[in-house]
Amino acid sequence: MTLEDFSILDFPPAQGTLHGRSGGFVYLFCWNADGVEIPFYVGQTNRFSGRMRDYVIANFKACTDFCVGEAAKYLRSAKSYRVTVRYKPSPDPPREEKTIIRSLLLSGVWLLNSLPRYDYRKDSEVGERELVRRFCDMFTATRGVPNGKRNRPAIKEG
Repeated sequence: MTLEDFSILDFPPAQGTLHGRSGGFVYLFCWNADGVEIPFYVGQTNRFSGRMRDYVIANFKACTDFCVGEAAKYLRSAKSYRVTVRYKPSPDPPREEKTIIRSLLLSGVWLLNSLPRYDYRKDSEVGERELVRRFCDMFTATRGVPNGKRNRPAIKEG
């Protein structure tokens, strides 16, 4: 499986582009450098349109929404990268999400999924935003992988 097996949309999605997408989905947030899409987060949901809105809102009390939404905003605004979401229907989104995360991590891709989460009742929004930005700086400096050499990511099944 490759990224080309997934549908694509720009993030944030244009008004009206998400209408009617229901059922289970897996998705990958990617940043785009020199014509190559590099995943930085993998997720799954049974409410794709709602999840995309959650990431646009990036509420600090919802840790994943905040981290992914802030990363996407930072990559787009401060770093001037195109941010895309690759998505596809899935009969078993949690299983497929786990498989994709493991495959990408084992191939050396830095994923926001591996960054330990915060407790919104104890941690600072400013501090967590800075941490997400530093993580983005790390993976963009190395093109998404520790050795800095990245080709199109292949996602191994099972």
